[in-house]
Amino acid sequence: SSATEAVDISALLVMGSVEHGQKIFKKCSACHSVKKGGKNKIGPALYNVLGRNMAALEDYKYSKALIAFGKSWTFDQMNSFLIKPKDWIKGTKMSFAGLKNAKERAAVILYMNENTNSPLQLQ
Repeated sequence: SSATEAVDISALLVMGSVEHGQKIFKKCSACHSVKKGGKNKIGPALYNVLGRNMAALEDYKYSKALIAFGKSWTFDQMNSFLIKPKDWIKGTKMSFAGLKNAKERAAVILYMNENTNSPLQLQ
């Protein structure tokens, strides 16, 4: 199956857990903070990321590619991006290779969805 195929995001997310996501997020924490009040690092702060527009933080310099992509961070968009960021948004500054493992992606998405003022509803 190719990365561009439609993914049943509900089926994907039930594979993960917030606790596992907290462990997986350690791979992300070198460049991103996910805590409330966390500052931008090499990458933008990710508190409240799910549901917000891409490139929404005014105090972070996003790539032109991410700004031009112009969507919001839904579960689907985050999943597709995390598989291989440079393939999903050509020209992104994010150099992370991606999370190939679906269970790990589900877990880290659930964890990010817990680190917000208003979690998205799971379908």
